[in-house]
Amino acid sequence: MAASGAVLREWSLPDPVVFPDGAGSYGVSNDGRVTFLSGRRTVMTFHPVSGVQVLWHHERDLRPQSPILHGDTLWLVEDDGISVVDLNHGAVTDVRHLPHGAVCAAALVSGGVLFAFADGSLVTIDRAGNVAARLRLSTRIGRLVPGDSGLTHAIGKGHIITLRPRP
Repeated sequence: MAASGAVLREWSLPDPVVFPDGAGSYGVSNDGRVTFLSGRRTVMTFHPVSGVQVLWHHERDLRPQSPILHGDTLWLVEDDGISVVDLNHGAVTDVRHLPHGAVCAAALVSGGVLFAFADGSLVTIDRAGNVAARLRLSTRIGRLVPGDSGLTHAIGKGHIITLRPRP
């Protein structure tokens, strides 16, 4: 509480929160839930009304990248690719064979999630796990920031690129 500095409520977690170097640990879903990794395989959510809850236990280790939740679809980054999880049915679609190197950043866009890779590639993956669009930039992207009117800002060392990903 602002006036007293008192803690209103505290929740314990099954494992420590994963804090990747130089990137954010948390994502915010379209319904206001905060998503984060607890350990290497557990995705958790937090909302002040419902508290902290386990959202998903993954079969394989996840990279220290913020999970992206939109509605009942969850996008997760692994060493070998991207997993798209349909939380309603518990179905996992694995997107493999992405020869672009490690994922450097991700952001929710119209039609799916835009992923930036180490080689400068930008790839949009939809809810079904389909690669909807590919674009190659001449530079590495460190962060993707959603903007207004369907724009996304790709930020890297010494540059900002604004683009409108295709759905």
